[in-house]
Formats: sequence, C-alpha cells, structure tokens
Amino acid sequence: MPKYLEAIEGTRGLIIDIRNYPSDFVVFALGQHLVPQTTPFARFTRGDLTSPGTFRFSDSTSLSPKSPFYDGKVVVLVDEASQSSSEYTSMAFRAGPNAAVVGSQTAGADGNISRITLPGGYETMISGIGVFYPDRSPTQKIGIIPDVTIRPTIAGVRAGRDEVLEEAVQMILGQEVPQAELQAMTRLPHAPP
Repeated sequence: MPKYLEAIEGTRGLIIDIRNYPSDFVVFALGQHLVPQTTPFARFTRGDLTSPGTFRFSDSTSLSPKSPFYDGKVVVLVDEASQSSSEYTSMAFRAGPNAAVVGSQTAGADGNISRITLPGGYETMISGIGVFYPDRSPTQKIGIIPDVTIRPTIAGVRAGRDEVLEEAVQMILGQEVPQAELQAMTRLPHAPP
C-alpha cells in the first residue's frame, strides 16, 4: 500500500472500481488512509447460541486513521456485479469524508458464508452473519445504494464509453471538463475509433 499512497499523493481524486470481486482485501490497509478520525462503517448481527433464534448486534466496526491521510475526493464505482467483499469494501471506503459511491445498486449478498452439508454429499451455503451500516440499516438483500446512480447505456457501450467512469472523473475534475475530453480520458480499450 505505501507505493500506491505515494503515487496518489497530491492528486485531486481517487477512483476505486469495484464493479467486480476484489482480488485482495484492502478494507483496512487503504481505508485507514481515507479517514481523518476513527470512523465506524459497519455493524454485524450474530446468532446467540444461548437463545436459539435470537440475533444480537455487535459493536460497530471502524476504520482507525493512519498517516498519510488522503484528502482528495474518493469515488467508488459499483454495480450489480459488486457483491460480498466488494460491498463491504464500498461500505468502508464510503465512510471517508470526501467519498461517494457511484453506479448502480449492488447485489445485496455481503457477509461471510456458512457451509451446510446435506444428505447425499450436497452442499449449500448461507450467510452466517447479518451486515448493516452503523445505524443498523441493512445491506443484505438490499445492496449498497449509490450516492449517484448512473448505468451504462446501450449507446454508450456501442460507442466504447464507460459512462459510470465518466461520471466519477467529472465529479473529481468538475463540470467544466469538455465532454469530448472526458470521453477521451475514459475510453474503453476495445472501443471503436
């Protein structure tokens, strides 16, 4: 993480694209550099083994600040492919004071999994814990609801545009960036000329 933090030092903004399943768990390694003070971002429920059927809330899970603090804008990109670890990651990164989530509502499938072996050797899985924001509003079955909702259009895809990324860049650079320049900066690699 230090080399990435060094690379973004002094920039106006950071775009984190988690329209996927993250290849690494950086919730705390990066998240702690996005908050200036201890900041809660999630809360969980767990089954109470002393009282079957009862679930209890945990204390909030927080990011503790670590130097250097990144004070630029942070835009987290999500969509319906963002699930589980990407949703948890977006909850953490959204907790920063300069952060926003952009895209479309996520899958609503965050939380760890518990395996259940069924007769005949079949296996199934369920979420083993409930995942909530610190205010106890749920994320499971709902997903992460973006601060700015924007979806790719058929016309945009045909033109090789990533309209979600364009919105993120515009949020960082401002409305004065000409549309042609914005599209050139965010053009997809396989886009037609």
